[in-house]
Amino acid sequence: MATYETIHFGIERRIARLTLNRPEKLNALSPKMLEEILEALARVRTSDAGVLVLAANGRAFCAGVDLSSSFFMEGVESKSAFVGKELLDWQHEMIRGIYDLPQLTICAVGGDAVGGGGFGMAMACDMRFASPAARFWLIPVKVNVVQDFGVSWFLQRCIGQPRTVQLLMTGQPVTAEKAERWGIVNEIFPADQLLPEAMKVAETVAAAGRQAVFMSKQVVRHGGQVDLPTELHHEAVANGLCFHSAEFLEAREVFRQRSLRAGRG
Repeated sequence: MATYETIHFGIERRIARLTLNRPEKLNALSPKMLEEILEALARVRTSDAGVLVLAANGRAFCAGVDLSSSFFMEGVESKSAFVGKELLDWQHEMIRGIYDLPQLTICAVGGDAVGGGGFGMAMACDMRFASPAARFWLIPVKVNVVQDFGVSWFLQRCIGQPRTVQLLMTGQPVTAEKAERWGIVNEIFPADQLLPEAMKVAETVAAAGRQAVFMSKQVVRHGGQVDLPTELHHEAVANGLCFHSAEFLEAREVFRQRSLRAGRG
């Protein structure tokens, strides 16, 4: 089993758990953390897990990129049009790695999710739960940076362009309550219940047919980009694949046996 310096990671009962673990740095993303997250995501992708729960230790979820990192500063001082090209590659690979996972992804945010790194990482997940202490905010343009990690792409699809522009231009924090009202988070739970509640959802998903979870995620994701006839076709193709899976045949047999015992078969 691999050991990590900046994250905790494990897979148990078809649930993968990835916890950011640099609380003294507010879980700011260092090159080492990016490297370890990428390795963990690769393991999730090829595992039997049906769901990934992303969380963090400490009072912040993630404070964005670690600006004190020598790797980041070397990129800035190079005066390249692509600040820290290798670091950018890792950032892009990480955010796409989360977004492109076939497994359902659940993010538990118990503190500040800052900038493209923190806010963007949360937005790359399929579902987000938060504690009352959670805040989501972007670095305002007044400091002369453009938010990265694809956060504007995710936000436009979630809250619309006007609100996305508002957050980008002002850097105004979004409280947990407002985030729930805007649809950024699914639900708010007390701090001590946040992770247990996220795990309850994960357990429900993990107990479901893995292929059906994967297919449902893709059907929903593509649904907003196609017309109704195309979506109906996608659903039919997905069900055709699921109906021939061992998981479906097993579930059908279990249902048949229950019906027989209940006198309905």
